[in-house]
Amino acid sequence: MVTELASEHPPAGLVLRSPFVDLAAAGRVHYPFLPVRALLRDRYPVAERVAGIRVPTTVVLGSRDTIVPPAQSRAVARAAADLHRVVEVPGADHNDPVLLDGDQVVQAVVELARPAGG
Repeated sequence: MVTELASEHPPAGLVLRSPFVDLAAAGRVHYPFLPVRALLRDRYPVAERVAGIRVPTTVVLGSRDTIVPPAQSRAVARAAADLHRVVEVPGADHNDPVLLDGDQVVQAVVELARPAGG
């Protein structure tokens, strides 16, 4: 998971697209009748990890994401140690191309990559 890698080898900046709080939280949304946390071997604690990563972080999410609820991505943004920006694309679902290369996302990445004062 990118947050684990970033915690071990901090990058200059971090972009998280549609992040979930942790894998069990995302799984419970789709499988509320299963003991998801007990069944998982991997946890992927994104919110926990991002809280310890001290680099500018941008969180990108779609307001109508049906895979990762927008509330989870917003929670990850709130947990970020150095939140640079939240980019919430109105009406976008998880797999919509606009969350990959839409103008708002591209501009957010360019802004994050731009040197300070540049």
